[in-house]
Amino acid sequence: MERLSKLIIRSCDISEIEIGRTPWDIILTRTRLRNLTSVIVTGCNGLKDLTWLLLVPNLTHLELQCLEKVEEIISEERVASSVTDEPKARGMNTPFQKLERLELINLPRLKRIYWSPLLFPCLKKIVVEKCPKLRKLPLSFKSCVGGGEELVINYRDDQWFKRVRWEDKATKDRFLPCCEKLLTTYSEGKQLVKQASFQQNRYCLCLLSL
Repeated sequence: MERLSKLIIRSCDISEIEIGRTPWDIILTRTRLRNLTSVIVTGCNGLKDLTWLLLVPNLTHLELQCLEKVEEIISEERVASSVTDEPKARGMNTPFQKLERLELINLPRLKRIYWSPLLFPCLKKIVVEKCPKLRKLPLSFKSCVGGGEELVINYRDDQWFKRVRWEDKATKDRFLPCCEKLLTTYSEGKQLVKQASFQQNRYCLCLLSL
């Protein structure tokens, strides 16, 4: 597990990803998946949160799709009820410090990603599609500074975009211009990219055969 770099969980009935029975402030200092950089979870309809991602400090890519019961990605209640020294634990486990890409697709009950704004120093893209209850992104005007590229927020639903709430006016002024509507569903877009890549590789092979 310590060498694991990519984790894909698909179509399972688990209701919880067990973190352990040790208090969180101890877990967070001793047990971390430091080599894990990419996590994809899809079709696991028993999950309600993914608080265990606090154990993945170097996560760069997170893709969540078709999770019917997920209401929070990081659960404040679970963290608060599991630590022995809450202020200490919260100070050491700020999530998503290395995250570059966040994809949230078809999460009908998702209400929030995190309970307060995060800095997201490396974040380059957020994709939101079919997440009608997600009203607020954990951003502030101080977020996404120093990553070298301006954040892009892709969305599909005009109604979601109209209802989204911002931390304050400064945050809205900063990130509203970063929002871009997807003309196709995100899955369709990814499929088109794969097809284009396949055709390009096929063309290269034909040239080599000549």
